[in-house]
Amino acid sequence: CTLANDCPLNSWQQENNQCTHIINVEPLKVSVDNSQWINLTLSKLPQLEHNEIYQCIFMNKIMSAYTQAIKLDHNRLSCPTPSNKNIHMLKGSHSTVRLSVIKWPSNTSIATVPEFTFYNCSSFSSCALCQSQVGCQWCSQRCSSMCTTETVSQCSTFNLLDPSSIFLQASQSVDIPLKFDSIQFDNPIQCRLNETIHGLVNSNNICQITKIPEIANKNDEKMFLTLIQNDIVIGNPIEMFIYRCDLYDSCDKCNLRSKCVWCQGQCLSKLSNTCVTSEQCTSLRIIDFSPKFIPLNGQTIITIYINEVFNEKIIEILIVDIPCLIINSSNVIQCQSQPSNSSRKGRIHIRFSNSLYILSKEMIEYQQSSIISINPNIIYQYGGQILYINGQNLMIGNEQKIFIGKHQCKNIKETLINNLSCRLPSITPGIYNIIIKIDNQIISTEQNLKVTPNPIVQDIDPTISFASGGRLITVRGMYFESIQTITVKFSYKKWNAKLKINSHNILTTEDGSMSSFNFRTPGLPSPSADFPSTPVDVSFSLDFDDSIISLSNLIQFRYIPDVLLNISSIPPTLPYTGEELKLQVENLTEAASMPDIQLFIGCSECKLKTFTSKGITCQPPSKLLPNTAIILNNQQQQDDCTLFNSSIGPIRFRIGYREYLIGYLSYNRLLSSKYSIVTIISLIFASCFITIAILILGLYLFYKFRNIQSQKKTLTIKKNIEQNEKQFWSTDTSASTGPYYQVYEQISSISSHENTLTRAPLLLTCPYYQEKRNTPPIMEQLQMSLSFLTTISIEDSQLTKLLFPTDKKFSSIHYRPSMELFYDLLNMKPFSQAFLNQLIEHNSSDLLQCYAYLFRYTPQHLQSLNIFHQFFSTLFLQTKTDLINKFHFFDDFLRILIDLIDSSPCDELLHRSCRSISSSTLLLYNIQYHTFQLTIDYENFLRFHLSVLDCDTINQIKQKIIRYLNSYENTYRLIDYEQLDLLLPSLENSTCIYQIPMLKNYFINSIIHCQKKIQNKNEMNNFSYHLCKENQLIYDENLLEEKLIENKNRLQQILIYFYQQIANGLDLFDIWKADINQENKQILFQQYIQLVSELIRRLNRLMLCRSTCPIIESCLNVIADGLEFIFDTRTDVSSEIKLLFMDEKKHFSSFDKNNFHFHSTNSYSQLSLNDIRSVILADDTAIECLFKLYQFYELYSEPINQHIGENHVSVLLPIHHLLVQIRQLIESDNQTFI
Repeated sequence: CTLANDCPLNSWQQENNQCTHIINVEPLKVSVDNSQWINLTLSKLPQLEHNEIYQCIFMNKIMSAYTQAIKLDHNRLSCPTPSNKNIHMLKGSHSTVRLSVIKWPSNTSIATVPEFTFYNCSSFSSCALCQSQVGCQWCSQRCSSMCTTETVSQCSTFNLLDPSSIFLQASQSVDIPLKFDSIQFDNPIQCRLNETIHGLVNSNNICQITKIPEIANKNDEKMFLTLIQNDIVIGNPIEMFIYRCDLYDSCDKCNLRSKCVWCQGQCLSKLSNTCVTSEQCTSLRIIDFSPKFIPLNGQTIITIYINEVFNEKIIEILIVDIPCLIINSSNVIQCQSQPSNSSRKGRIHIRFSNSLYILSKEMIEYQQSSIISINPNIIYQYGGQILYINGQNLMIGNEQKIFIGKHQCKNIKETLINNLSCRLPSITPGIYNIIIKIDNQIISTEQNLKVTPNPIVQDIDPTISFASGGRLITVRGMYFESIQTITVKFSYKKWNAKLKINSHNILTTEDGSMSSFNFRTPGLPSPSADFPSTPVDVSFSLDFDDSIISLSNLIQFRYIPDVLLNISSIPPTLPYTGEELKLQVENLTEAASMPDIQLFIGCSECKLKTFTSKGITCQPPSKLLPNTAIILNNQQQQDDCTLFNSSIGPIRFRIGYREYLIGYLSYNRLLSSKYSIVTIISLIFASCFITIAILILGLYLFYKFRNIQSQKKTLTIKKNIEQNEKQFWSTDTSASTGPYYQVYEQISSISSHENTLTRAPLLLTCPYYQEKRNTPPIMEQLQMSLSFLTTISIEDSQLTKLLFPTDKKFSSIHYRPSMELFYDLLNMKPFSQAFLNQLIEHNSSDLLQCYAYLFRYTPQHLQSLNIFHQFFSTLFLQTKTDLINKFHFFDDFLRILIDLIDSSPCDELLHRSCRSISSSTLLLYNIQYHTFQLTIDYENFLRFHLSVLDCDTINQIKQKIIRYLNSYENTYRLIDYEQLDLLLPSLENSTCIYQIPMLKNYFINSIIHCQKKIQNKNEMNNFSYHLCKENQLIYDENLLEEKLIENKNRLQQILIYFYQQIANGLDLFDIWKADINQENKQILFQQYIQLVSELIRRLNRLMLCRSTCPIIESCLNVIADGLEFIFDTRTDVSSEIKLLFMDEKKHFSSFDKNNFHFHSTNSYSQLSLNDIRSVILADDTAIECLFKLYQFYELYSEPINQHIGENHVSVLLPIHHLLVQIRQLIESDNQTFI
């Protein structure tokens, strides 16, 4: 295709707007067995230039073959097919290619046939299939296109001699008589059922199979009988059916099979049973009965349901083998069971007057009941508590009644046969026995139930806490031992916090008269419009056993400001001397008591000695504990015990839930003794003499210069104190009435606490810190002990991908000055309102996303956009810690989903997995594989075992290593896919050149070494590998549905929990709901579900590794569709979604959307307009978005300006001035708008 101006006037390619095309091809299908000529008729044949020839090209994805064409006349060509060695066919009988005619060597295309077919007769393994293909014949025991009339043979066929032989009895040997047509018996003939059960055809044409396979619970299971001779299939398979006599539930069906007989109400095999009496057939049968389990002492009424009305008299009913007293003999039969001396199990037998005999299909069982334990064994008199009784076979019979003395307990429906529960009535205090009455059988236990008076709260101490929480509170009272759970509530207007106390956390005196329990106070939310700053009084309440007894507003609990710690930016280091450590904190007792305070030196606690209003003292440990190895699977790592494995231990001050690093304590390492005792004693004496000499000299100088030295000392001490206070202990914090940290020091254990050691910046002069270290700084190590996300990242660059899936590359240099002005223009409300109205009217998804990205820090600008764009903007206003906590729910779910996918084979080219829950990415192919533990060596300092598959490719191994390192190992920073190199061991066999090497090509017992890349390399990986070829995939819809259901059931409980948490209202989305009208809860819930499903569809964009994996993306789409199907927010769901999630839809059918609410409300702080402007305009992606929006304005400036003129005429002039400046800046860069 060429530009018209560049095309010669005498061009032959196109005349009268008609392209040259092929009118006829003869033949259109040819065999690959031999070459033949193809005649092509064209609408016009162009003339050849000098040394040019015509060529035919046969081409598809895997082959390209050329043959020279011969010109027959003015518009006809003839060319031969390529030789069969140049025709590469995939496994199958046909291969379609594109046939093109060109002029060579100029390679000028003349015309093309889009579909030309090569067929391969040899791919047909049976005569019947061979003859179904035009051009193929069966000769010499194979399919060929080169048979002659003399060699063509008739197809051999077979059939059953007796049509009734299609029914085969399970677990028995069988002889199947056959008849043949056009067959030679010179070689043995095999007979097979489903290609798995083999037999032989004997000389009498009988297929002998030693044993038919067993079937489970359904008769007439289909199998196919196939005959094979010389590895060639004879005729067409015959459909057979397998049955079991005992699975037929009626006499009529039983008698249809010659090897079955109806006897004593059931269908039996003639081969293994002999029926003594001759019975007539009846359609009567027992369809159900209740109860299925009965007590041993009898007296239980058993109800039996018959499928139809009967007139015969019932002679006898047997329960197992014990007669049952007949009470009613109409359509619903009732009889009373008789006692049994032991447990037994069997069927129900009913014998009628006319020799009819029917038998139940299900079993009935006599069972012995007993009580093992009761919980609780102490309750209070108010009632309403739930009593749980555990035993054996308690849920049997028709009725179970529980009595507490003479008081009946109201039963709660149970589903477990060994458990009963009931809600207790109000009972006067005392001790009572418990009995259970099952029908007429009484079951008792030696355990008694104690009833106490109702719980009484006598004292709550203390009633003051600091704002961040963590204050230890003690509640004392009476009769707490009869309580199962206590809920502690703190509330202030809309804010509330709950703590649950279990019964095992309640302490009770030996006589039971006094009880107590402890808890730590929750932290208050940050001050906002809905919550004032401290000090503040909040309501304190107690609920016993799910509000059976509630003590509301017991007291007003006082919260005061947190202790302010004045910590130096460079924490100082003190030497360890074995003396006590003193921490001076003013007024600390107002906010805390001794149980609320902890001081740690490394990983050891510094035991508190004193606690006063002036401060605390503690005794440091005599030695530091060494750093422990990182524990796998433990995200909450312990703090480092020493500073980089040195002799310096960090001093951590913990008050309530808060912890601060306030300094370091240096433990001098003891040098190993390498000198003799005599040498050491000599050195000691020499030191003593030198010391005495120095002291004498010092005394002399002291007396001589006493007056001068005294004056200098006074000035120096004053100056040093002022300088030290300013450098280490000064604070910029405003004055507060609350206590604040001032100074810590070491004091002698035998001296007064007023004597202090001189403080000095020892950490600055420590030679250990003057060395260059690759280890991260101490604050980074402390931060790594916090919780972190392992599968996804919520950095700003990653969150941007929620709108823009791929990284944008845009040169913003030329556009930045002009676009900064356009950004200011968009921030003018009249202009932005008119611009946004026009943008929404055209509904450009790309431009709307650009607008949402620009105003992500100002959600009020986006109220006209869809709810996802509004929600997206609120993510950037949260702190990283809040986002980590809120995204952990999705992070954990993604990790489980990826683990499921990685636990089975995945095809990297087809993008299919055996464990996918989406039909578009499901690999429905039986792949043999093994799982084993592979040893990985990372950076020569970390060795671990990784669970892998032997069919994993090296790329997949690399992905699993990265996931393991990011999830379980402290590697100081997250590792990307492009940052890891694998050093592979030598291959067992030849090197793989054109495919990704699989793990099975390597020594299984060898170690794979991996390391970080020195620098990122832009390498193109052209490797490819298939676990199975595309034409080997199975497309059976039934198998596909079964596999999808099986894979989805692996996630059944996880999905139910996942959807349940979403239905409860995720607090990640409460920041979005503030601008939503909540009067109609159903509309709010529908918008919320649509928003969550939209986020689920985009979750893979936040992933650290494999974010573009189609398998994960398809599974997330299925999960999101399932969420909308379950809660009816979307009607156009596929049948596949309905099939997969019908159970979940039933599970949530009772969910009340009118009660939907969010559990918490998080406030977020607004950035200043200057800060927002700086952040936006420093971003290349934002500049590109502004440029696209400006192009939109240039196209639709007229209606936008008209809207502004009609509503805000006063701002037209400043808007016009800005636009003039923008156009001048753009024109100076010689930019052309497209």
